[in-house]
Parts: sequence; C-alpha cells; structure tokens
Amino acid sequence: MEKNRLNEFRNAVDSLNVKSGAPDRDKLYQRLGAILMISGIVLAFVAYFVAGAQNSGDLTVDNIEHNEHIILAICGVSIAVVGAAMFIKFGITRFMRFWLIRKIYEDGKS
Repeated sequence: MEKNRLNEFRNAVDSLNVKSGAPDRDKLYQRLGAILMISGIVLAFVAYFVAGAQNSGDLTVDNIEHNEHIILAICGVSIAVVGAAMFIKFGITRFMRFWLIRKIYEDGKS
C-alpha cells in the first residue's frame, strides 16, 4: 500500500514538470555551511586559547600578539555565524521545496 502511494506520488511529481531549482546545489551549500560553521568554531577556540597562553615576558609584545589572536577568534565566530546561516537557509529551502510539491500533489488529487 505504502509503496503504491509512493510510486503514485513520484509519477505525479514527474508529470508536473516542475523545475526543481537545483537540489544538488542546495545540498552542496548546506554541507559547505556545516563545514564553515564547524571550522569557524574550531578557529575561534584555537585562537582564543593561544591568545591566553601568550607569555614572553615583554608586556608590549604580549598585548600585540594577544590582540591579533582575539581578532582571529572574532573572525572565526563570524565564519561560524555565516556557516550556520547557510546551513539553516539551504536546509529550510530543501524542506520547503519538498513540502510545496507534496502540497501541490495533494491539492491536485482532491
């Protein structure tokens, strides 16, 4: 019963000739967003802990290096935020595309 309904749904979607956008591209961008999110978090933590471990004895040099690492940590957080936004945007896009096709199919059937 379920396989019959699934095959009927697939055939109906194929007959609609709906341009799907590029679901493979959305999946690629969603994965890229996840990679950016994880790498940004790792970069931020590494830069923050390296900045905290600075101790050469010269306070001026330590402050300059500390500030450089804090800026790098802020860039890592920015990368993580952009990656999270990409991940969420393309994940929702894929879901909404499926939902819309399903809704069109159900409305056309009744």
